[in-house]
Amino acid sequence: MNKSDKPAIHSSGDEENNQVNANQDYQRQLIAKIFNMHPPYSQKQAIETAERIQFDASIQVNIQTGLNVYTNNFIENGIRALSITFPTVEGLIGEDSFRMLSRKLLRHEAKASFDWAEYGITLPTFIEGQEALETYPFLSEVAQLDWAIHDVQRQADKEFAPSTLASLETGDTDLLCFTAAPGLQLLTFWFPVVDLYQLIHDPYLQSEEGILARKELLKNVTESIHNAINIATPRSLVLWRAEYKAQFEYVSDAEADVIQKINAQASVNAVIDTIGTHNIDLVEWLSKAISNKLIFAVA
Repeated sequence: MNKSDKPAIHSSGDEENNQVNANQDYQRQLIAKIFNMHPPYSQKQAIETAERIQFDASIQVNIQTGLNVYTNNFIENGIRALSITFPTVEGLIGEDSFRMLSRKLLRHEAKASFDWAEYGITLPTFIEGQEALETYPFLSEVAQLDWAIHDVQRQADKEFAPSTLASLETGDTDLLCFTAAPGLQLLTFWFPVVDLYQLIHDPYLQSEEGILARKELLKNVTESIHNAINIATPRSLVLWRAEYKAQFEYVSDAEADVIQKINAQASVNAVIDTIGTHNIDLVEWLSKAISNKLIFAVA
């Protein structure tokens, strides 16, 4: 018999290995059935699956990182924009508190316009619902004033034409109307918002020379806030834009009535009648209105 014709002889070690592998395959299939799983087809497929999972996880991490960066940038831009629109509010409560307030608003109120300058109109109302700001009962009205100033300064320009006032002497005052300054409006406030605004924005009060004046104003503001809470007497404030800067001042009820007539585009004759009803000096009122550019023209 040739050497090549000899029957193959398997060692007992090979048989044991085959038996172990068979048992392991059986156990894997049994476990897969119990847990409704499919065993990996091969080591190569297992490696490919693991690599794909790692790749997908990496994509998810990158997406989440990108979203976090976008969200943080969005919030920071929003806080910066709100600090520009509401500088008095920020000055009164401090930068850290203002950042917290702005973050809450940005999460609560969606941004409906691309322009950040149009965002923030709801802040005065939003402040009223913040328990942490209950020690600042005047803050909502301060925010209202900040927004009004911001809004007025974005109004379209008008041409100041004092020469048209000559038509008051020759024209029919029933057909003529006063052209109001850009953004002319009346607001009603219970708290001393003008003094609070001055505390933050008056350079003299921030200087060493103005320390005594600042203390005196703070004393008056505190007293006015106390009176506003207990006596509750609102005041009218007229706000308008002369040139490129918003102007505002308190006015009497009589003056407020005249301004309402102008805003309603009532005739010059109706405005003059209102001035007479309240015993206001017509010449003095008209001279002041022109000088302060409260009215821009007659048309």
